Amino acid sequence: MKDMKVLIFGAGVLGSLYAAKLHEAGTDVTLVARGSRYEELSKNGVVLKKFDTGEESTTRVRVVEGMPADEYYDVCLVLVQKTQLESTLSALKVNPHIPAFVFMNNTAEGPQAMIDALGRERVMMGHANAGGERVGHVVHYMISQEMTLGELDGRKSERLVKIAGTLKEAGVDVAFSANVDSWKRYHVALAVPFGCAMYMNEACNVRLSENRGDVVKCLQGIREAFAVLRKLGYPVEPPKLRWVFALPNFILAPLFQWVLKTDIADIGMARHLRNAKDEMEQLEVEFFRLVEKSGLDTPVLNELRRQSLSSIQKKEANNNGRKAG
Repeated sequence: MKDMKVLIFGAGVLGSLYAAKLHEAGTDVTLVARGSRYEELSKNGVVLKKFDTGEESTTRVRVVEGMPADEYYDVCLVLVQKTQLESTLSALKVNPHIPAFVFMNNTAEGPQAMIDALGRERVMMGHANAGGERVGHVVHYMISQEMTLGELDGRKSERLVKIAGTLKEAGVDVAFSANVDSWKRYHVALAVPFGCAMYMNEACNVRLSENRGDVVKCLQGIREAFAVLRKLGYPVEPPKLRWVFALPNFILAPLFQWVLKTDIADIGMARHLRNAKDEMEQLEVEFFRLVEKSGLDTPVLNELRRQSLSSIQKKEANNNGRKAG
């Protein structure tokens, strides 16, 4: 599997992490970075620090400042925020030699923009299994679950298995999804109500954990969001979500409150929400287009959105007042 050539587009937390892991496993990997991040990586290499242990490592990965136009790679892992997707697709199009692009970005719109830019046969989708943040040039990270990968048609193709094998050799566990488009949409259906509830509580996971009313409201908003996707014909993916959110609130709410107090909630959820407000706003807009399309009434989801916006505006007003003072 180590004979694969891998290009990683996006040198944030996830792109840097996977580039280092693949390189350390002996994979031929190239990382595309831009601007100041390119300068940081050229000078320092990929510097990783584990949240739980503080263990730090430095890996010298090949870094390029722009999309290679004439080089062949077996696969390109695309690790950018949804707000960056349009400009990313313009950059990716310059290389006609790459047969597979795995898009890891959040989306409630599906893969059509990627297909239009690159062709359906070249597009795959997935979801990362890590979270974290950059502090200066150092990537603080935590790996918490399996990476999800899938072909658009649900096949367990030869290239899918080979890509997964290469990642597994680098220590990245992989699960396959038979309907990765639905998987990504249900992730957004989770993220939008949760993000709203978090912003209502200053994007603090511990504060939300102590507010049972907002936790229950978040869970009901998620159920309404799932109903929207089912109405539009998207099967629940992964299937375990069916029974998790079928649990009554007197069971699920305390479990959710407990999860909110863990490092996973802090590192994989709260920090991302604080650092990616623009992306969350875009995902919210995308999902509410689906709500409108479904014709369903979503009173709790609507209320979460309203209260979240009010909380954000109030915080911004307070911050502006402090600066003026």
